[in-house]
Amino acid sequence: MDWKARNRDLARKVEIMTRTPDTLNRRSFLRSTSAFLALPLVGLSAGLIALPLSGCTNSESTLARSKVGGKSGTQPSWETVILSDKEPGEPLIISGTIYAPDGQTPLAGINLWVYQTDATGNYSTSGGNNRNTRLHGQMRTNAAGHYQFRTIKPVSYPGRRIPAHIHAYVSGPGYPEYWIDEYWFEGDPFITEDMRRKLAGQGTFFPIIKLTRGDDGVLRGVRDIRIERCSSNCTGQ
Repeated sequence: MDWKARNRDLARKVEIMTRTPDTLNRRSFLRSTSAFLALPLVGLSAGLIALPLSGCTNSESTLARSKVGGKSGTQPSWETVILSDKEPGEPLIISGTIYAPDGQTPLAGINLWVYQTDATGNYSTSGGNNRNTRLHGQMRTNAAGHYQFRTIKPVSYPGRRIPAHIHAYVSGPGYPEYWIDEYWFEGDPFITEDMRRKLAGQGTFFPIIKLTRGDDGVLRGVRDIRIERCSSNCTGQ
């Protein structure tokens, strides 16, 4: 029996099926594949074994392989967008630089994780794990230590006198993850003078951010961060 000729014929049939799946009904598909099922494995060439499954694109397969434990295997970018264009609220872009403990040397490869409430002041999570709320994102500083994320200006918790804020965690090589002061915003009526006094002396690392509105209507603010080795504010993650 000429197995090579038979395999070539089968390969053509499989190629036709993968190119034109909509033209095959269930009965014709079974007839076309019955010959394949009857073939002994020793007669199959390596080329046939490597044929892709119908309905699974190369990009989908690559994505599936890049995820381990539910997390993407790709490296975070220095900038991210943590919501869709249809998200209600005032568009906001926050940027800055993360520095070494000396406050002068920009650090590359430092992770920044942020999360926040939506335009109603609520987190869209259950079980109290607000860190994984719908509006969250991660960045990793570039060679110049820069980061940037696009979001909306958060709103205070309903019925509470707490300033609107964005939570943040920092980590990197030699720096276990820890939480930092929230991102707050100048002009918030719930920021008290006592809060300002406690945060004074941080210079350019002051967490209360002044926002400006560009010609495009987008609010923008800058906050630099001086990294530290965590003490009581470690997350253990």
